[in-house]
Amino acid sequence: MTRLPQTLDNRHWVAKVSAAILAGGGMTFAIMAVLGRLIGANGDPRSLSAQALMWLTAVLWVLVLGTCFLFPTGRRAWGVLGGGCVALWCIFLLLRALS
Repeated sequence: MTRLPQTLDNRHWVAKVSAAILAGGGMTFAIMAVLGRLIGANGDPRSLSAQALMWLTAVLWVLVLGTCFLFPTGRRAWGVLGGGCVALWCIFLLLRALS
């Protein structure tokens, strides 16, 4: 028996947007921190690596905000984005401990 695809709706839009802003923001900052550790970025905001990381963060956050409505429920959005945020910060802490 085939299952009908679930239609997307905006009933949980407040939960989805808040997940994208809070957990998605934390996740994009975690991505910036992990990539900064991997490429060896220094704290100079005029360096090319720092500029690339700053612009990448803005692009990723807008991408998360734009796609947060693709989650079927607000709870799923919080679960995926919050879980990704926690996992990426754990990766950053591991990289920081190793160096």
